[in-house]
Amino acid sequence: MKTVRLTLRYDAETIHPMHRFVADSDDFDAYRMVHGNLAGDDDHAFIFHVVGDPDAYAAAMERTEQVGDYDLNRTGERTFTVYVRDVPEDVDERLLDSFTRGSLVVLPPIEYRSDWTVRFSVVGESDDLRRALEGIPDGIEATVGRVGEYDGGDAAVGSLTDRQREALRTARELGYFDVPRTASVDDVAAALNCAPGTAAEHLRKAEASVIDALEL
Repeated sequence: MKTVRLTLRYDAETIHPMHRFVADSDDFDAYRMVHGNLAGDDDHAFIFHVVGDPDAYAAAMERTEQVGDYDLNRTGERTFTVYVRDVPEDVDERLLDSFTRGSLVVLPPIEYRSDWTVRFSVVGESDDLRRALEGIPDGIEATVGRVGEYDGGDAAVGSLTDRQREALRTARELGYFDVPRTASVDDVAAALNCAPGTAAEHLRKAEASVIDALEL
């Protein structure tokens, strides 16, 4: 099986209203889809992890016609998850259809970025990947990044507990792993709503699990 890293760049006509809102706002630092159910006839269900202003996000969802029911849960002062049922427009439906046909599997997370792009990896047979790229609707420009054989490279992430994964994700988003480091364990602990010692333990165990899972 092949794996392809893709970047999709949307224009003003094709970008989802919530992606545009988050991208154009200074109140958000990260916006990722981590799970999705595409089996619905009229709508689809998704779970997002967001770093930013939960009140501003909820207000924007109330104004967005494509958004149906949703449930927003705060996980920290500026971190929250959102379960949402979304009514896809034609361009979204065609894009989802292109990347869920045949052998294709989209690997979460799907990262929604401030430059109106979406980044994700997809695994599948070469012919299905080619057809998916050819089926991308007008108004969305695709850039193919890394291409290779799928080797289960997400196994390292799969070895983590939910809390360890959250700790690593939060640390990365805050800048804990930046060089030079721009966030401390105390900052990570505040975002996770736990004690600094607990945050440090989550990070140590998560880093150990990832290293053990890698083939170095």
